[in-house]
Amino acid sequence: MNNMFLIYAHRGSSILYPENTLPAFTQAIKEGANGIELDVQLTRDGQVVVFHDWTLQRITGQKGKVSDYTLKQLQAMDFGAWKNAKFAGVRIPTLGQVFKRITGKNIMINIELKNFFAMRNGLEQKVMELVHHHNMSGQVVISTFNPFSLELLRKNGCKSDIAFLYFGRLKEPWKYAKEYACAYIHPPVQEITKELLASCREHELKIVPYQVDTLVEIQQMIHLGTDGIITPRPALAHRLLHGPTKPVQKRKRKR
Repeated sequence: MNNMFLIYAHRGSSILYPENTLPAFTQAIKEGANGIELDVQLTRDGQVVVFHDWTLQRITGQKGKVSDYTLKQLQAMDFGAWKNAKFAGVRIPTLGQVFKRITGKNIMINIELKNFFAMRNGLEQKVMELVHHHNMSGQVVISTFNPFSLELLRKNGCKSDIAFLYFGRLKEPWKYAKEYACAYIHPPVQEITKELLASCREHELKIVPYQVDTLVEIQQMIHLGTDGIITPRPALAHRLLHGPTKPVQKRKRKR
């Protein structure tokens, strides 16, 4: 799996499906993604849930943050109707629920820790415990913009690969990645150059850019030889690499 070109579906198949939900993840796999990118935060009662935004307003129309509510309160909210009425009733998933959905499938999961504004809340440890409990260490990459989190993951002996995630221009990002014992660099797609790729190879780092949103960008990353991409268009990436996905044939019932 680690030698394959990774097509991480950004928050699942998030163009037409409600992001960071089980339907979006299920659809991404159907479209040919061999990886899922998702975001995690802690609820008020310390449960790890899958959600991106700092506030609930855009997705649910509710005030406040994920950390203001218990898991039970959050699961009473609608996380699908904002995208399309047909998704009304879709609930916020826990990380454990995602792991159960992925169990037995050859799918990588890139877990981004959304704790840049909520440091020292124990998210790193809880995620590592869940990964261990579900025996997912080899299928997980943990990424974060927060260097404090990277340090905690390293010090606490994280068994999964760690990714150095950054935005904007950064000189010699591989130095920071090596400092925190990262196996991956996740830069914005605009930063990818032949020189950056060569330096990553020299320092034995894999590189998977994000914001790879267009046909041209996907083609460029494949041509340059990145180790994968994070994209909201997994079907397009799969088609460019492997041709169209084959529909699942339903077995005819015997009469």
